[in-house]
Amino acid sequence: MEFRPARLAAMALIALLAACQVPAPKDASAPDRATPLREAPRTLDDANAKLANLAEPVRTDTALEWARYYLVNQRAEDAGDLLDRVGDGALSQNQRYRWLRLRAQTWLAQQKPGQALDLLERYRSTIDGLDAQRRARMELLHADALALDGRLMDSLRQRVAVDALLNDDDQRYNRKLTWEALMSLPLETLENRSEEASGDLRGWLDLALLYRDPQADIDNQVQRLEDWRARWPNHPAARQLPEMVGALRKAARQRPQRVAVLLPESGNLAPAAEAIRDGMMTGYYSAEEAGNPTPDLRFYDVSNADVSAVFQRAVEDGAQFVVGPLAKEQVTELAARGAPPVTVLALNYLDQGSRDAPLFQFGLAPEDEARQVARQAWREGHRQVGVLYPESDWGRRVSGAFMNAWRERGGEVSLESAFTDENMGDTVRNLMEAARERQGGPTKDRYGRKTEYQPRIGEDMSFLFMVASPNQGRQIKPLLNFHYGRRLPVYTTSYIYDGTPAPRRDQDLDGVRFVDMPWILYQDTRLHRLAEETWPEGHGRYNRLFAMGVDAYRLQARLSMLRSLSGAELPGVTGNLHLEGARLVRDGNWAVFRRGEPEPLPRISGRRAGEPVRD
Repeated sequence: MEFRPARLAAMALIALLAACQVPAPKDASAPDRATPLREAPRTLDDANAKLANLAEPVRTDTALEWARYYLVNQRAEDAGDLLDRVGDGALSQNQRYRWLRLRAQTWLAQQKPGQALDLLERYRSTIDGLDAQRRARMELLHADALALDGRLMDSLRQRVAVDALLNDDDQRYNRKLTWEALMSLPLETLENRSEEASGDLRGWLDLALLYRDPQADIDNQVQRLEDWRARWPNHPAARQLPEMVGALRKAARQRPQRVAVLLPESGNLAPAAEAIRDGMMTGYYSAEEAGNPTPDLRFYDVSNADVSAVFQRAVEDGAQFVVGPLAKEQVTELAARGAPPVTVLALNYLDQGSRDAPLFQFGLAPEDEARQVARQAWREGHRQVGVLYPESDWGRRVSGAFMNAWRERGGEVSLESAFTDENMGDTVRNLMEAARERQGGPTKDRYGRKTEYQPRIGEDMSFLFMVASPNQGRQIKPLLNFHYGRRLPVYTTSYIYDGTPAPRRDQDLDGVRFVDMPWILYQDTRLHRLAEETWPEGHGRYNRLFAMGVDAYRLQARLSMLRSLSGAELPGVTGNLHLEGARLVRDGNWAVFRRGEPEPLPRISGRRAGEPVRD
């Protein structure tokens, strides 16, 4: 699962850069005390010229300090070049340690964890010969590289193993990233690995499970937390409890006792509202069956009503929390009233610039998925993109959200094309021909046959963002293949998948990568079984809205936690939820079509979506 915004990758990189400029510890004899950052020459050529006039060991010490300067100032490539010129020849033990650590950090800063791992493996004997503190820091760096490479369980094992050897600052950093990794693992992986793990790793996995359980009522989670602390009194997480877990207690005390739900019972939105209502009731029944306290849940019909009047009546009836309304115009009307007397969780979004709105907003905006695709592709190293979308207001809106997010990061939209059902073939052909022209170079082999388009990440149009329905996508992907774009990665949103496996029809989508909610991608869970027992007929095309209802019920007890705790996240069945002002934003999971079926791709690193996950 990709999570906000590349959090684990970003935290690791920020931390490794910060590690290059921490103040010297009080113990002046500490082997890793940092010196003040030493400014390097502006250009790499100047640096090399000046280094040539220095004698050893000053030359190497100076080069290491300048490499550190370049790294801290986001010039990782220059830092790496300087370190490669120094080499690992006749260095003292201290210099070799500094060189090895900096070189691994530069690879990570360049989003190349594979090279960092290769480097650390080649110098395993050197690392094993270091003193305990330095060896621990190198093992921590190794854990960072494993995480950035997508090998989360390997990284977790490494972090747990090295934790006791770290100093206080490194332990805080290590435990924070341990928790971040646990939040990104698929729930099934947590459940399976928890059963086979032992020691402190088992404790971490159990703690993550109790927090991430989408079926658990908040009282059940608080009780399980107390049980966990009783079983693990000396666990590292018991001494440094993740803030999100500790905030559960406060949220349980502050949860509302009476909740009003404003939904239409007739009209065009009635089927969608019914699915949301059923999702909320599934959460309610789950808590009730477990013997946990439940709020007084009251539903109000706003089909053809003055929503302000209905809202006022709900408040007068004693509602402490209001869920709804669903219709955007009714959400706008409530927002126009100003700050409400009770917390409101509207089930639709106002305009994108509504982060300071007086009420909270929760929905399934496709624009959020488009922006998540942009974040992911940028982190993978892509810089130029082609965009293909249907000629419609909706298509322009979703593609526009992607392109705005892409350009904000400095990315370039190389080609942009809108299609209709009638001109789809010509549009795809023209797009691929334009991509080949922009790339330049030979397009035919020595026998005069056209060759496949070879996208180069960071240089060419190296992926395509496609906005398409399942039927449209089943036509576009074969057209791309036919026009020599078989190797062009295609990214899209959940719109490409209707939520029901159809291998025969969807085999034409093989290779397409998309973002969707855990509820759709991971269907063998206890909560799914409960939903099937309660609603045996299912909810068809409204299945995602049912999941939204499940999360809406959980949010009435947990929204205060997200409000009060900076950076807090709620793992939900619609995705990882967090607040951006008044907007609840969800980060979905990645999947790729293989043999006509969506295969989940939980991930957090710069590794290209679609590559195998090693957990």
